[in-house]
Amino acid sequence: MFTIQQIKVIARFRSTVLLASALLLSAFSLSATEQTLSTGWLDETNLIENSTSITASDELFAHELTAIVDAKPLTQTAETSIITMIAFAFLGGLILNIMPCVLPVLGIKLNSMIASSTSSKRSIRLQFFASAAGILTSFWLLATGLLILKFTGKAIGWGIHFQSPIFIGFMVIITALFTANLFGIFEIQLPSRFSTSIASKGNNTTLGHFVQGMFAALLATPCSAPFLGTAVAFALGANVFEMWVVFTSLGLGMALPWLLFALFPGLVSFMPKPGMWMNKVKIIFGLMMLVTTLWLLSLLSPFLGSSTIWILTALLIIFLLYKVGKKHGKNTVIAILAIIVFSSSALLIIGSMTTKHWVTPTVDDISWKPLDQSAINEYVDQGKTVFVDVTANWCIACKANKIGVILQDPVYSTLHQENIIAMKGDWTHPSEKVTNYLKNHQRFGVPLNVVYGPNAPQGLPLSVLLTSDDVMQAIEYAGRAN
Repeated sequence: MFTIQQIKVIARFRSTVLLASALLLSAFSLSATEQTLSTGWLDETNLIENSTSITASDELFAHELTAIVDAKPLTQTAETSIITMIAFAFLGGLILNIMPCVLPVLGIKLNSMIASSTSSKRSIRLQFFASAAGILTSFWLLATGLLILKFTGKAIGWGIHFQSPIFIGFMVIITALFTANLFGIFEIQLPSRFSTSIASKGNNTTLGHFVQGMFAALLATPCSAPFLGTAVAFALGANVFEMWVVFTSLGLGMALPWLLFALFPGLVSFMPKPGMWMNKVKIIFGLMMLVTTLWLLSLLSPFLGSSTIWILTALLIIFLLYKVGKKHGKNTVIAILAIIVFSSSALLIIGSMTTKHWVTPTVDDISWKPLDQSAINEYVDQGKTVFVDVTANWCIACKANKIGVILQDPVYSTLHQENIIAMKGDWTHPSEKVTNYLKNHQRFGVPLNVVYGPNAPQGLPLSVLLTSDDVMQAIEYAGRAN
């Protein structure tokens, strides 16, 4: 005989686990006392050590999860604690340092680290503390802005400021100035009196490092990293204090590498010695920043039109190459063009030598239907499977999912099948429908992918970074007849 206390549902970081367990018990028509189940009934249905799907729902919210039932004692699971979310936020912020959004700024920082290898320890500490302070300030400003939107009843979410063409235009100007500075077209100089009070020497100012930190944090916001989505979703749904704590933890996680150099300035001595080679390396970093500028410029396409963006892109590249040629000579321009051609060719060759999934051309000819919750329910009632992709042009993780998984076989071919409906929710522009859909799934950012079907009418949310196996397993499971 097994008692109620011998049934346990294991779920990953789900705050709904207690509710789901209660629904499972109620399905057995048991009370919360010492009622029992016979071992014969359990063996007959193969419940123990097998996967069980549980749906918890009310009028406004529905959530389905898959769990394993075993014969171990039921242990009460506490709600997600603020301590756990602080840890998630810290790890998520730390991982942001290696995301492609932040790499160009790391190039600038690496260059400044090499340049400061001969500086005093006090000067090195000041530089890196300034960068860390800039990162924290950006996250505090983001938290403040989101709180204002939240209190005024506006939509909130991670990276939502990239829905504003004004913000994107501002970032384009800033990255273009950084690009020009790295190419040596001009040097950013502050007034001597002001520079003396805050700088260590020359144009390597404390304010400059502070701005670099703020800039890195802002560029990181369209990126989604492991642990980041969980922490941000918790923060945006929490009270003011918890939200500030989580965003501070995000900032501290991202600032950790700079804080390590600030606390142990001797680490800079392990960097290569400065020399003429640094001017060549700055060109490489300038190219990285140029790519970032062009990417940000492309985000203005929905607002200005593709033809306008192509013209602006061509003019920007021609202007920068002209200025670089005038400053460093035509050989430098030829070298830059050679690097661009070589890098592009290398990427194509590497892509053709990797797994067969990446050889498939990434042509998006999938018949995407606009996101519509009522239509999803109708398709599911008809026995069809629905794959939902909530995305945005400025979301880098969305692009990675699209190129690496959605537009590659077997997912690509599966989404063309007659019984599969592909739906897309575009969050590039503010959309109340998409925002409400995200909220219904306890998400405050993109990407979000959900699979619906006869066997999963409430939807199966997938992980932030997709894999072909996860998508195919979800489609196969959701499409099974009840």
